[in-house]
Amino acid sequence: MDAIQSLAPNRLLKVMRTDANIARMKLTSWMTIALLNLILAAPVRAGRPTDDSDLSGNSARLHSDSTLAPSLDLKPDASDRSQIDTGAELRVELLRRDGAALPVAGLTLHAGDLEITTDSTGTARISECAPRATYRLQTELTHSRIRVTDGSSPYRFRTSIDCGTRTVLQFTEAGDSGQALAIWRIAHLGLTKLESAIGLNFWNKPIEFIWPEDGDYYSFGTVHISRGDHWDVVGHEMGHAIYDLGRLGAFGGGSHKIDECYSEALALSEGWASYFSAWLSVAIDDADAQFEYMVPRRAPLRFENVPLDVCNGPTNEWRVTSFLWDLIDRSDDGEKSEESFAMLWRALQGTRTSGIRSAAGLIERAGFSKEWLSLIWDLNFRTPRAPTIP
Repeated sequence: MDAIQSLAPNRLLKVMRTDANIARMKLTSWMTIALLNLILAAPVRAGRPTDDSDLSGNSARLHSDSTLAPSLDLKPDASDRSQIDTGAELRVELLRRDGAALPVAGLTLHAGDLEITTDSTGTARISECAPRATYRLQTELTHSRIRVTDGSSPYRFRTSIDCGTRTVLQFTEAGDSGQALAIWRIAHLGLTKLESAIGLNFWNKPIEFIWPEDGDYYSFGTVHISRGDHWDVVGHEMGHAIYDLGRLGAFGGGSHKIDECYSEALALSEGWASYFSAWLSVAIDDADAQFEYMVPRRAPLRFENVPLDVCNGPTNEWRVTSFLWDLIDRSDDGEKSEESFAMLWRALQGTRTSGIRSAAGLIERAGFSKEWLSLIWDLNFRTPRAPTIP
C-alpha cells in the first residue's frame, strides 16, 4: 500500500489542505513579484491627471479648415516639379504662417523593395534610375519610438516621383494634413536631438501622438494634441513623455496656471516640459527667447526674463523653466548646449526627484559650479533660499 493510502482519513485531509495552502502562498508570492517587476519596468505617472488647459487656452477649433475629422490620407496643399540631371528627389516641407518653409525629416517612403528616407533638409533621393521611370511612394507617420495617429491608425500619404525630376510637396502647417506632419516634425526632432545628446537607451516604450483631441495632455505613454501647428505646446507635451521615460522627477497633478504657485512636484514636471520644448526649437543664443502659442493669455511667453508679476519661488513652473534654460544658456566654459543638456539629464535620470530644490542639489553634484548655480537660482526664483544638496 502506498504512503497516501496508509494515512488515516483525517490526517490525509489535513495534508491535502496544507499542500493546497503552500501552493496558494507560492502562487501569490510569484504573482506579487511579477506585478512589482511590471511596475518597476514601466513608466508611471503618479497623482491626478494634470490639467494643461491654461497651456493651450482650450481652443475650440481643433483643426482649422474642416468640421469633419481629418482624413488619415494626407494631401499636400501645393506641389512643384523641376528637372535635375540624375536620379530623382522628393522634398517635403511645411509652410508656416510667416511664409517660412520647414523641412520634414525622418519620413521613410517605400516603393516595392525601394526604401528612402527624408533627411534634415526634408529630401529623399534615388541616386540612379532608368529614364522615364516612375516611383509610387507611400509612407506612414511611424517609427519604432514615435507614431502620429488619430487614436487608432497612423496618418499616411502617397505620391509619385519621376526619374530626372525633383518633386516638392508643401503642406500648410495650420491645415489638417499639415498639422499631422507638424506633430511628426517636432517628435522626430526630439528623437534626433536626444539621440545625439544622450542616446536612446532610456527610451524603452514608444510614444503615440494622438491628434486631433479636445485638449493637450500626456497620459500613460500617450501624448494628446489639439493643435498640431502649435510647436511649443507639442514640444511641451512630448517633454512630459520624455520626463516620464527618463524617470527624472515626480509628477504633480491637478489644475495649474503658469504665473501662479502650487506644489513643487507639479512646478518641476511642468517647468521641465517647457524647458524641453525650448531646447528643441528655440535658439540657445536668443536674447528674447519665447514661446509663440503657449498660454495664449500671456503670449508670447518669454522665459529669458520672467515678468515681475509671476509668483516667486521654486513652486512656479515658469521660473523653473527659466532656471533650467539659464543653466544651458549662460554657460561660460565653452560647452555646447547639447553637452549642458546631457549633464542636467545625467544628474536627474532615474531619481524621480521631488522638486527643483532637490534637482538643483543633484545638478551641483554632477559638476555645475555651486556659485554659478546659486546666482542663477537667485536671479530666477527671487527668493533667498539657495539650492541644497539632498
